[in-house]
Amino acid sequence: MVKITGGNGTSLDDAIIISDCSHFEGVDQEYIVLKKRFGKYKLIKQSLIEESGKIYDLFEIQLEDGSKIEVYFEITDFFGIGF
Repeated sequence: MVKITGGNGTSLDDAIIISDCSHFEGVDQEYIVLKKRFGKYKLIKQSLIEESGKIYDLFEIQLEDGSKIEVYFEITDFFGIGF
């Protein structure tokens, strides 16, 4: 069962942590979390970051009101599993 822990996703230190899943389940959960938290949004850019032995996905999104935000997910536990 997929676990979602960690912070609010506003920085690497407060990343949303997704674990106990395959790569495909984890990626699906990233988009589920974004939709639940922000409703409709436009994906501007997605980047992979490696920092201090951990792997992160950075989503740059634009909200319905036009504001742009960054959301960090720590994906070390599932990155590449199940390929």
